[in-house]
Amino acid sequence: MRNFAKIKHTSMGRRIIVVLLILIFVPGAIILNRIISKHDTADSYMALVNGFPIRTKEFDNAIAANKAQIIDYFYNKYGAEQTAGFWTTSFEGEVPAESIMKKALEDSVKIKIRQRIAQEQGVLQNISYEGFIRQLNEENKRRQRAIRNREVIYGPRQYEENAYFEYVLSNTTRSVKNQLMKEEWKPDGQKLKRFYDLQKNQLYMSHGSVKVKLLTLSFLNSNQTVDEALKEDAKKQMEKALSIAASGTDFEDIVKALDLDVQMMEKIFNSSNVRNNSRSPVAQAAEKLSMDEISGIIEENGRFYLIKGIENQKEGSGFLDFDSIKDQVLKDYADYNYEEYVNKRVSEAQIVLNETEYRAYQKREFPTD
Repeated sequence: MRNFAKIKHTSMGRRIIVVLLILIFVPGAIILNRIISKHDTADSYMALVNGFPIRTKEFDNAIAANKAQIIDYFYNKYGAEQTAGFWTTSFEGEVPAESIMKKALEDSVKIKIRQRIAQEQGVLQNISYEGFIRQLNEENKRRQRAIRNREVIYGPRQYEENAYFEYVLSNTTRSVKNQLMKEEWKPDGQKLKRFYDLQKNQLYMSHGSVKVKLLTLSFLNSNQTVDEALKEDAKKQMEKALSIAASGTDFEDIVKALDLDVQMMEKIFNSSNVRNNSRSPVAQAAEKLSMDEISGIIEENGRFYLIKGIENQKEGSGFLDFDSIKDQVLKDYADYNYEEYVNKRVSEAQIVLNETEYRAYQKREFPTD
């Protein structure tokens, strides 16, 4: 019994010692951990935007995105070449390194605000850089699994960080606009028309257009291939139509006079459709017509055409019709409201710069390639 009591006493004594050691060292470890964590956080972010950190890696990406723009600016304004000392050289008081850091910080703040808005709207759950990297890695793993399983994937086999960031930001921005346009920003007809009137000088100037009347006659057979006999006959009929038109007869009356399968229609060719117009002999001929002027006979895609000019509106001479571009006006309205809202949120944001990290970043050697 004595031995048992001794052993029990010794065991309990050891437990007491262990508990004391825990009580002594664990709080210290917790305090130390808090100090280290705080130190790590201080070194890993460039600024806080309403309490949300802009990680240094996010700032790196903003620097890279602005590099070409800053280089072009200093070259165009000062003729500055990208030499070894380019980034730290003062050009009439402007220093490239300072300019790019200022622009990168502005862009980073704006992006964080856009992410925060998306989070508020329930479009994004996590707006931290760490969360984004986890999402990127998960997406790339999913793509690898799909490839191994011979499943269809859209886009690249593997996303690079910058490309995936742009993809996510673009999609979330679109979702935020759509969501806010359903309720908070939803315009009535008057509000949308008012926006059109206010913005039409900047956004809705006419690119130029030609309105014409067309007489057209096909020479394709039932198999939709060219029939030479039909083509010859159609050519004679269109020559007769041209002769009648030259006397001032309206196209409508020409159709009745010929009593053939000649079709008459009106059509507008927009000068902005450069690619399509360049492939169409009819469009190219129409663009050259003045009011009431008649073209020669034009062949295109198994048909002969005769064209008469009705209107020829030069670029910048008028505005695009509101009713014909209402969908575009609605999109522009959403874009405008979104930019205004983001800028307002940026102006109201509380931004705390991590001066230690910012000064350390300024001392880096910027790449010259």
